[in-house]
Formats: sequence, structure tokens, C-alpha cells
Amino acid sequence: GHDEDGHHYHNNKHSSSGRGGGFRGERADPSLRYVEQPLLCQFIWKKELEEQAKKDIATDEVAENGDKEKKEDVEMSNDNNDHDEADKNDASKEINSNDSNGAAAEGDNNAEEGVPSTEETTPQPPPLFESQEAEVEAYEEYNSKYCLDYVREFFNKHIDEPWFRRRLSPLETYRQAKKERTRANEEAAELRKEILQSLEDMQSGVIPKKDPDCPDYLGPPRCNFVGSCRLGVGNKPTSAINYRREYNNYDMDGPSSSQHLVLPEEDRNKIEHHAKGHLHSFVKSDACIKIMDVPSQVSDDQLLASLTGYCKIKPPSTVWSSSVFVPTVSSSRSSSRIPYHREAYAVFPSTAAKEDMIDNLQKANEDASRHHRREDRHKDRRPRFLDLEVDCTDIYGRRELDADGKGGAPPKKKKEDDSRLPSKRCKVFISTALISSSQPVSVLSAAVSSRERISGDKEDANTISRALDEARGIEAGNRLSDLMLLLFPGNELASADDEDILDIAIAYLRRVHLFSFYNGCTSATDVGDVLSDSHPSGTIHLRLRNADEILRKTADENGTAVMEEDGDDGEPERGDTAVGSSAGRDMLVTRLNDSIAKALESAKIVEERGPGCVVDEETDMAARDIETSEQNIREQWMQNHEIMDEDGRARCSFHFCRKLFKDKAFLRKHLLKKHSDQLLAERGKCHDGVMMVAWDNDERRPVPPILIDCGSKFGLVHSSVIGSGRPIANDPEPDLWKEEEERIAEEKRYQERQAAAEAAAKAREEDHQQRKENNIFSKGNFVDVDDMVEEKVELKFENIDVVPATKPKKKKRKKSLL
Repeated sequence: GHDEDGHHYHNNKHSSSGRGGGFRGERADPSLRYVEQPLLCQFIWKKELEEQAKKDIATDEVAENGDKEKKEDVEMSNDNNDHDEADKNDASKEINSNDSNGAAAEGDNNAEEGVPSTEETTPQPPPLFESQEAEVEAYEEYNSKYCLDYVREFFNKHIDEPWFRRRLSPLETYRQAKKERTRANEEAAELRKEILQSLEDMQSGVIPKKDPDCPDYLGPPRCNFVGSCRLGVGNKPTSAINYRREYNNYDMDGPSSSQHLVLPEEDRNKIEHHAKGHLHSFVKSDACIKIMDVPSQVSDDQLLASLTGYCKIKPPSTVWSSSVFVPTVSSSRSSSRIPYHREAYAVFPSTAAKEDMIDNLQKANEDASRHHRREDRHKDRRPRFLDLEVDCTDIYGRRELDADGKGGAPPKKKKEDDSRLPSKRCKVFISTALISSSQPVSVLSAAVSSRERISGDKEDANTISRALDEARGIEAGNRLSDLMLLLFPGNELASADDEDILDIAIAYLRRVHLFSFYNGCTSATDVGDVLSDSHPSGTIHLRLRNADEILRKTADENGTAVMEEDGDDGEPERGDTAVGSSAGRDMLVTRLNDSIAKALESAKIVEERGPGCVVDEETDMAARDIETSEQNIREQWMQNHEIMDEDGRARCSFHFCRKLFKDKAFLRKHLLKKHSDQLLAERGKCHDGVMMVAWDNDERRPVPPILIDCGSKFGLVHSSVIGSGRPIANDPEPDLWKEEEERIAEEKRYQERQAAAEAAAKAREEDHQQRKENNIFSKGNFVDVDDMVEEKVELKFENIDVVPATKPKKKKRKKSLL
């Protein structure tokens, strides 16, 4: 329906029409996992309140009429009893009297009752709100309560998931930072090994080859490591090819390498030919695998345990995860990724260990699938994706098995199987493609690639790396300054080319500190974000070769004035090309300079904190407090679940166990081995309060946008939930009506323009015909050859001489002479 203002509305709780509505076969909206019904826009909300008020009035009237009828029935029964006790004569007189009087009374009653029957009206409910401000305030209260329940339900659903705890728990954030520091030191040590191996090759007579795409002003590299770090080899791309995932395809020529935006100049810009020194050591050695579509409840340790089951040589050393995919308003309808899933990367000690695991997993997949077992043409080829089952049983089993906290049984009887956590399993996908080939490569614009920037960028990169090395405790001998002296000993460092020093520093920042120099100057918190390209440092940026020559040509084309105005600072970026205006050049250079300046300030602050500060002072202190609470909880839990006998023996207090041990030490080993899930649940409670406070103070919570019912015209529309103390969602319905009115007005203007154009064309045609009729175009003896004039020609066929037809002469036949 619609009201007098043209608003469309309906009372359906779940609308499938409009922008946010779902269709058959589509994935359910992620927000419906946390709420039963969508939020109502203000207009629909008010209509619902008005209809509810009308229903309440009708219900009250029915109840009031029922009470009145009941009272009349009681009075009528009392009158009948009085008449039965009266005398017969008096009764007959009373009846006669009542008959005569009743006729007159009946007429009067009919006259009195006839008026209200014709003029009966339905009472209208009073106004719901005293003013417009009161209505807005009431809707905001309804909106805020809905959003508050929504974010709290989200918190309760994800409180025990690893990604959620790393975001909110100071102790988990602290542990992740410590793990990243360990990886950074290991990567710095691998860099030193690569440099030493390259120098040994140089001393043994291996001549490093110069890259054919390297600029002419750079000579041969000192060693192969220096050559592998050079970035000034980029070629200008023109288009891109999108990658499409197919799970059941076999790779005809080995592992696929088109898992990113491939540049058209792929033979020259691919990472296989340039900048290999910027790849992490385990990626370069092909000792890493990619795990896709990992659910949010699966931990890295569970992935590690599942992979270990297929390893015969050595298990993976560690697993790194990327950030989960958080849906937004823009990605709710366009993205094909599963909300709150992520990618993970398992690092093996060697390539042989990785290949052994993949072979064993492939055999298990083939044994589990008849389809693969019967396809003999694929037996010599490796599929691009393999299935891996993972045990994703709840990490923090929050159950009511320990009713009194000392092993007592719960009030209700439980089955024997309930003493263990219910097993849960899920399926993830292992990619057999090379990780190195999936690292995205981008070519910078000429403005940023100009050689005039090299010297200043070199100093900034060295300053940032020095500060990060000091703050993150990189061991002496493996820091960038030490590696530079190892590559260029003595006075050779002063004579080395600034561009080579800059490229080595950028490679060191990316590999050790996960730092992106040319894209935002920020560091990632996890190497998984780098490998999955979820962070700017995931992209390797090549500088455009011969950038200065391109800048000079552009300056000559734009003229001397443009050249003086821009100062020949560079060239703008249009996609990945290197053409544009001076304003674009200034914008790109200014943006990069601002990013470097902010990074220098942040590096200075981090350096002042020193290596003792892992995250920041506040987080480190909160992490230590939680860690102390965990230790106290562990000791108290041990004491609460041990029963000591008089002879010194110890018994497990869990009602479903009751095992007896020699002493307390054996009992404690038993508790940690067999009932560790109960301890994890108790230790997990130490984080709950801190996480809840952090969640309430979070301005941008990682919750999916909610659905707002905007009526049958617009359907269900997504809106983000924002705000810390009082979360609220913006009502999109007024803006949608404005857009609709603008669209209608634009369409009306277009129709008016079309009508005006048609009228003008018709007027010109009529004017042309009028001129033609008045012979305006003829001047003197001038005849317009293009002016078509209709003329009638009469043909007469009288007195025509017809030539008689002559017979054809016969050809004489020549006689042949014998």
C-alpha cells in the first residue's frame, strides 16, 4: 500500500524484493545469523505502531461490550424471578399494563436507538507522539536497542574464535606480536645466508648477469643477490586478466600461475624474472602451501595438526593466517567470498617435506573419490586443489559438566559421551600452485620512479629500517646496516649506487618487517596478510624503467610553462600507465611524501619505546595482568580437582573419571593430559571481561551490515552499524527517496528535452516545406540541381516508321580440299 505522501509500505517481516532482498539459490545474508528480523525504517516503524494502536483499541471495545452484555443478562434473570412470585391477578394486570405501556415505550426506544445506529463511527487512536522531535527520539531508541542486541549477539557467537580473540584480547595480541618478532629474526638470518652464498658464488667465478630490462645507467650488479633486488625494471602495462578459481580443474602444464592480476607484459614483469630478492625465504624455496576457505572457528594449531597427519618426513613448522573477510555494504552484493573465512599458509622445513605431504594427501583424496580413481588420464598430473578435513572441535569448551567447579556432576543426568567435547569437522582446500607465482606485481608511475627521488628515498628507507630493527630486537649482525657492510665492505658502500642500496633496503623492509615502502608506508601484523595480498606490502612494486626520459617527453609536449610549474617532479598514474597532467604528478608525489613522513614519525616513536615494548605500554601491561590471572586460575583449578586420601594418594574429582594415582604429581599430569579442555575453558574466562570492554569501545566493529526494511519500493537495504557506546544504523529510506525523486526529475527533464528537440525538428521541417512552397530558394535563373521537381512527360506513338526485318544471310560452307 501507500499513504497520501506517496510512501510505499508493507507489514511483511522478511521482504525479498528490492536492493537487499534475496533470491532463490543465493547465500543467506550474514546478518540474519544474529537477528531474527530486519530493522524497520522510521516510516514502516511508525506505520506498525499505528496499526498496533488500532488493534489495541478494537480489542478493548470487544472486551468492554462483552462485559456490558454479561451485566444485562444478570439483571434480566433477576426480573424474571420477581414475576414468578407475584399473584396471578396482579400478574395479569401487570401484564396488561405492561402491554399497553410497552407499545409506547417500544416506539420511544426504537426512536432513540435509531439515531446512534445511523451515526455510529469508529474512534480514532490518539497521536503516538507529541512532536516530530519525540518521534525521532523514540525511533533512535528503537534503532539503538536493535543494534546493541545485534552486536552483543555477534560477540557471544565469536568470543572463542582465534581471529576475534587476537583482535580484542591484549594477551593474544601480545602473543601474536612475539611470534611475529621470532619470524622477523629468522627471516633476517635467512637474508644473511643468501648474501653469504651469493658472495661465495661471486668469489668462485660466477659472473652476475645484468637484467636486460635494467636501466642503462646501472652497471652489472656486484653479486646475484643485488641483481635480484633491483626494482627499476618495470614495463608499462596496458590491461589485466582476472583469475577465476575452479576447484575441479587439473593443470595441464603444472601448477597454475595466474592467481592474480597478470600484467600483459607478463614475460617481462612477472616475479619469476625480476625482484626475486623481495620474496620471503620460504616462498622463494617453494616450501609453503596455501590453504583456502578456512572457517573462522578453525585455529592455526588445528590446521597444523591436520597437515601433520599426512607428513612422513617432517611436519610443518608453523601456520600463518590472513585476516578474515569482513563483509561491508559495498561487498555484500558483489563479493563471492564467504564472510569470516580466511586463507592460511603452512611453512615446511624443506621443499621435499612439502611435496611428501601433498603426495600423501593426493593419494588420500583419490582413495576417497571413485571419480579420481577411475580417471587414468589424470594419474600423472597433480590436481590444482586438494581436500583436507580438519578437526574444528571447540577450543574453549564452555560446558556445564563441572557444576560446582570441583568436578561435581550437573543437576541433570548426562550420558557418558558427554564427558568429552562433541567432535566437529570441516573441509578446507589445499592449493598445489606455486606461492611465488601468485605474488602480485605492480608498476609505479614515472612520477614515483624518477631517479631524482632515489637519493632521498634511500635515506628514508634506511632510517625506517634502523628504527624498526632497534624496536623489534633484530639480532646484531642480521640488521640492514650489518648486511650492507657485508655486501659492500670498507669504502665500497660509499661508492655503491644509491638505487641498489634503496632496492636492498625495500626488500629488507618487506621481508623482515612486512613494510610497504611505495604503498602507504605501513607494516602488516601477520605474514599471512602479506602472502594473501590483504595488506599493501603484499604487492611488489617495480619502478618504471626510463621514467626520466618519459617525463622529459611529456614536459616537451606540454610546453615550457607546464615544465616550470611542475618542476619536472614526475608523471601521474592513470591505472598503471605513465601519462597525465601536472596536477596528477603533484598529487602522487605529495601522497608518497606524506606517507614517508608519517612512517618516519611512527618509527621514531617505536624506537624510543625500545625492544622491551612489544605492542605498546598499555597493551603489554594488560597482557601481563591476564597472564598472571591465567596462572592463578591454573593453580586453583588443579587444587579444586584433586582429592587427597589419608595414605597420600590422589584421586581425580571429576564425576565421570574418579581415577586414583600414587601422588599429586601424577594426578596433575593426568588433569593436564585428559581434562585440559576444562582448564582451557576456565582460562578463557580470564579474557572475557577485557574483551567485552574493548568491544563496547570499538568504533568500527567487524560486524556485517544489517538489513533495514524500507518498504515494498526499496525492499531490504544494507546499513553499517557504527558507534561505540550507543551503536546505531543510519536509516537509508529518506536518502533512497531523494535519489528516487532525483531520478524521476532527471527522467522528466530528459523527456522534456526530447519533446523540445522533436518540436524543434518538426518546426524546422514545417519551415522548410513553407519555404519550398514559396519558392524562397530560387534566385534569378539559378536552378538547384538537388531540388527535385516532379514533371509529367507524355509519350505518343503515332506516325512511327517501322524498319522491316531482314532475313539473316546463310553462311557459305567452305569446301575442304582433299
